[in-house]
Amino acid sequence: MEDKKLCHGCQNYGDCTKADRGRNIIRLPNEEVREKLEAQYLETASQEIYARRKAKVEHPFGHIKRNLKTDAFLLRGRDGVQAETSLLETCFNIARMITIFGVKVLIDKLSGLSPISVAY
Repeated sequence: MEDKKLCHGCQNYGDCTKADRGRNIIRLPNEEVREKLEAQYLETASQEIYARRKAKVEHPFGHIKRNLKTDAFLLRGRDGVQAETSLLETCFNIARMITIFGVKVLIDKLSGLSPISVAY
């Protein structure tokens, strides 16, 4: 604030500060952008999107973390983490299919598939 005596004329003087020099308020350079994003988040449309995302996307991560007891990667490096993630996702998908179809129906459906040939 350029003129520190400006505080004395404010209706909130005494509540905000009692200093004779007034109060120095510092704002970040992108404060307006931050306020705009916060206001945008408070809209009901964005809250509905978040609630939908939370219902659909958070379930697999919660299952992997709690039911499969995985809270950290055992392997290091991009390839190792990618391989471990693929295994965890496959475990989640199989568990989900068992829940939806049942074990016997799932085995019947999978037994009808032809094996994949892989060339080494």
